[in-house]
This record gives sequence, structure tokens and C-alpha cells, in this order.
Amino acid sequence: MSKMYRLAIDVGTTNIKFNIFENYKIKESLEMRVDTYYGDLGKVYQSPERILQQIKRGIKNLTQKGYEIEEVIFSTAMHSIMPIFEEPREEELLIWSDRQAKDFVKTFKQEEKALEFYKKTGTPIHEMSPLMKIAHFKNKGWFSDVKEWIGLKEYLVEAFTGKKVVDYSTASATGLFNIHTKKWDEEILDFAGITQDQLAKLVDTDVYYPITKKQAEAVFLSEEVKVYVGASDGCLASYACYLANGTVNTLTVGTSGAVRKLTKEIELDNEGQTFCYYLTKGYWVVGGASNNGGQVLEWANKMFYSDKTIYKELDHIIKEAPIGSNGIQFLPYITGERAPLWDGDIEGSFSGLTLANKKEDLLRSIIEGVFFNLRLIGDLVSLEPRDVSVSGGLFEEPILTTLAADIFGKNCIQSHYSEPNFGSICLIEKPTSYILSEHKRVFFNEENHKLYNKSYARFAKTVKTELSTKK
Repeated sequence: MSKMYRLAIDVGTTNIKFNIFENYKIKESLEMRVDTYYGDLGKVYQSPERILQQIKRGIKNLTQKGYEIEEVIFSTAMHSIMPIFEEPREEELLIWSDRQAKDFVKTFKQEEKALEFYKKTGTPIHEMSPLMKIAHFKNKGWFSDVKEWIGLKEYLVEAFTGKKVVDYSTASATGLFNIHTKKWDEEILDFAGITQDQLAKLVDTDVYYPITKKQAEAVFLSEEVKVYVGASDGCLASYACYLANGTVNTLTVGTSGAVRKLTKEIELDNEGQTFCYYLTKGYWVVGGASNNGGQVLEWANKMFYSDKTIYKELDHIIKEAPIGSNGIQFLPYITGERAPLWDGDIEGSFSGLTLANKKEDLLRSIIEGVFFNLRLIGDLVSLEPRDVSVSGGLFEEPILTTLAADIFGKNCIQSHYSEPNFGSICLIEKPTSYILSEHKRVFFNEENHKLYNKSYARFAKTVKTELSTKK
């Protein structure tokens, strides 16, 4: 009898990751880059049709290797949205970094409804939110021609099953979904100028449908394959870390970054600074996302190096510049910021520079600034006093994992099973025990943590002053 496998597909804003699982063990992996396009007035979008074709190509690549897949499950990035018109037009999927609604958001945040909407939905008021994008477009001439508003999850599930549905987890990051009732919120829809008929049907994150005959034939899958709707990538990363490592705290740093905590109840911030999204029955994910993760180091690389990379120089930088960067403080907001500031126009800055400083001090301050900002988000979230699971491309550098451990004052756990795709297959069937044997634990240094605390206190005070001047 041939072996049967599960295929988890995580579609992020930068990459599509495919993992074949057999009994929770990764048997095969594949990764593809996703193209992003930029237009006028802050428009940032992707081609859903191109993403679909890439996914189909990836599935065929795996099925042609002999894997007999019985279940497929999707994880997608949060906050994507696009209009579908009566008359077909080129489809442009707006992603979280689209900033067309930024001026609308600035005005709306002054209204009482802003905090009311946050408390209903758990989605911070920011231009990343599909609610804010749709409400901004309400006065456009073409708005009345829109038949439907859908995100990438709805697009992909419909392509593979013929069902236009979206899971509670992905929906709860739209700003349109009431997390208390688990329904589209009528007051918010009215504010946005849309109706439930223009949105997908809501389902739980463990729902599945049979694959269509046409799609099965196109990617060499059996017509018996079940396609699970799944959840959002951030929530699934938290679930993966919990089930793989037993940790409820997660720190993810790729191009951007996020700090999350798995909880058993809804937790909201009095000022709307953190998110709270549905994961699955009995679990919620509380956290904050930062625009400024690995891309800050990439910016620094371009600024300071021409014949080498910052990653190859990390040991030298940490050795030459002490904790605290010889007095330099860097605010890493070079692409605006989500948590904790929720201000698309905030800018990065250095302070404390003197003639005594050298390049390594500047570079270390950049690295520290990224992690201090993430720790500030962690403080807002009230991380549990336990270990933290880390994932994302930045932690491929061991020295950055050590630095994160020392700054947060928490032991860091790294595992191949800390990614959204492992969380996805656990929605189908939860493992009976943690996969604790397959991880690496990095212990924090108490003395270093105390030294970082001094610089972090200064950083936190600066940011809180920035927040108070905005109110």
C-alpha cells in the first residue's frame, strides 16, 4: 500500500512555501518567490493569477516526484483585498503594505468609532486593514461597479474547490469581522459602504471541501483530495510553535517582524495598539506586527557595504561595538510603522552621535533598534514569563538569536516546526505530544540582559514620548 501525504502551502507576501508532511515530519520542501508591484499614491499589489499559477506549478513539481497527496491546506498572509468587477478587469491584489488609505486613516483615527471598531474586530486602525482600504475607496467613481471584495484566501480556495469562503482567522484580520459574534459586522460594513453579499461566506479554520475535477487533473491530484481552508500565516506560526515546542510566545523576523502570544480568550488593548485574531476553537493570537525587521538590515547593508554583507560582518560588529552601541540610539522606522506606533509616516532616526563613534557603533545601534522595537511590542502584548519560539530568515544567523535572547531576557527555541505550514496540518489533526526533540535552545545571559535593559529603557521612553505627542 502506497504512503499518503499532506501538503501544506503557505503563501506569504514574499515567498510561497510548500511542505509535504508524513505523520508531522517534513518529507519535501519547495519555495518560490512572489513578485510585488508598486503604483502611484502608495499602491502596492500582487497578481493573484500569477500566484495561483505558481502554486499549481509547485504542486505538479511535488506530485511528479511520486507523492500521493490526500489533503491540501492553505495558509495565507493577512490583510489582502481586491475588488472583483461585473466586467472582468486585470486583478490586482492589494497587500498589507499598500498605503493608499493613509490620509483617510489619519482622519478616521480621531473619531470615537475608530476605537469602537477595534474593540469589535481586534484589528488595529491602520492602512494595512482591508476595512480602511475599502472605506477609502468608497467615494471613487468605480466603487459602485464592484461586485465582490475578496482576499487571497478566498481566491485560492475558490480556484481549488469552487467555494467562495474565508476562514474566521483570515477574516478577523480584515477589520470587517466581529470577533465576539464570529460574523461580518453590519455597522462596520455600512460604514465601509458594502454588504455581506459582496463578501465570502465565513467558515471555521478546520473546514474542508473536495477539490474540483478540473483542478485535480491540472495538478495531477486525485479527485478524492480534501482541500482545507486553513488560517492566516501569523496565527498558524503561533500554533505551530505551541504544538511543536510547548511555547505560547513567538517572535518572527523576516522582512518585517511580529511578536505574538497564544491565548485562550480575547485580549484587547485599551488604546488599540495590539491585534487579537481568531485561530481555532479555543485559541486566539494576540500580538503586534512591525514593518521594520530584516529589511532594515538590508537597508544598512546597502548604506555601509559594497564588497561584503552585513551578515558576514555581524561577529565583527558585535565584538567592536559594546551593548548600547556607545550611546547611539536608532529608531528603526524607515518604512513607517505598525505596532507600536501605527503611523505610516513616522521616520527612522539616530541620536547620541559624537565624534567618538565609529561605523560599528552605528551598525550595532541599527540591529539593537530593530530588536528593542520588537521587545516594546512584546511588552504591550504581555508575553508570558517563559521561553519564546523564534522563526524567520533573520534567525538563520545564530548571533542574532543570541542577541534576541539577551534583549528579551528569554531563552529562544528554534525549530523547523515553528512555521505556518506545521500549524496548518495541526488544524487537520493535532499531534498527541510536542516535538521537543527537534529543536535548538539558546539561553539568555543575565548580565547581558541587564546591560541591554539600560539602553532599552531609553528607547522605550523615546517611543512613548513619540506616542504621546501624536495624541
